[in-house]
Amino acid sequence: MAVTSVDLDPGLIERARKLTGEPSNRAVLDLALRRLIASKQKGTMIDGISELTDLPDQLGAPVVPPAESTGL
Repeated sequence: MAVTSVDLDPGLIERARKLTGEPSNRAVLDLALRRLIASKQKGTMIDGISELTDLPDQLGAPVVPPAESTGL
């Protein structure tokens, strides 16, 4: 585990602790970093899945390309 010193807005970190229910600043920062990484990786995962060409045959359900989706 790396030890890093950062300046944080006390009001922002307290608000994040209340919203998340995390018990410490460290837990809030850990959660924030994990969620940031997951949100950035989600697009890449979706792109990779959409490139699979044999999905309609294997799923038994229609596959709608992103351009035709309803924006759900």
